[in-house]
Amino acid sequence: MPPDFRRLSVFRAVVNHGGVIAAARVLHKSPSAVTYDLQQLERALGARLFRKAGRRLALTAQGRTLAASIERAYLDLQHAWDGAAGGAETPEPLRIACVSGYGRYRLLPGLLARLPRERPLEVLFRTANEVLALLESGRVGLGVSYRPLVTAGIASAPLAEETLVLVGPKAARRAPAPQEIAALPFVTYEEFDYVFFRWFEAHDLALPQPWRRVDHFDELEEALESVACGRGWSVVPFDAANGRAYRTRVRIHHLQRRVCHNQIHLVGSTQALQGEDAALVRQAASA
Repeated sequence: MPPDFRRLSVFRAVVNHGGVIAAARVLHKSPSAVTYDLQQLERALGARLFRKAGRRLALTAQGRTLAASIERAYLDLQHAWDGAAGGAETPEPLRIACVSGYGRYRLLPGLLARLPRERPLEVLFRTANEVLALLESGRVGLGVSYRPLVTAGIASAPLAEETLVLVGPKAARRAPAPQEIAALPFVTYEEFDYVFFRWFEAHDLALPQPWRRVDHFDELEEALESVACGRGWSVVPFDAANGRAYRTRVRIHHLQRRVCHNQIHLVGSTQALQGEDAALVRQAASA
């Protein structure tokens, strides 16, 4: 079913103006007509976009995702409109989907230092599977992942290496002995299983059976915050643990003097991997 752009604009008005009544006033519609449009939009999507929060409407997780996507689309349209209205050619944004640990702490600083100021940049931090989905849909031109995401029309090439480390609360001065690892309370995050497996494999340790997990988050940063608050331990990229926000708040432990390296891959169409944008990403990664 194609998107219902008219009802999507109604949804955007409700989000931006804080409710049905305010949106109805701006749209010159009755509140009941706005409510009907929202109901029809939810029915077409098969998902709830709002939930009741007292007397107000609050966005659900699906609603927040849709609202953010719509705003990105409007920004792109506004950018194109401004370029066309000014008679100048608008630079195509550099659009990249990237796993968050490497992307935030290694790739993004290098890109910002090298990208021309007039060139727009859009970086979406996602899981490895979502990086692939964004590439296949054409939403982004390049992906950066710790998995070689090779499918029909999508190729992969080594980009860089990151180091994975065990982190614990600052008060934990002594590194745990190998036989103590399985009993540690772990804080996990999306797709932690791949990262944890690499670290355990590199240290010749069996995965805990069962896991003693105290907290779980979508994002790596919340997991590090939990560790910093003394709630548990985690395995994360060294650059994230050693970043400005956490280097004085968590303790990095090196076991058995071993180093766990994790390969990072640049992913995209064969043509994209040979283009100027891919060369720029490689320069940023090598910084």
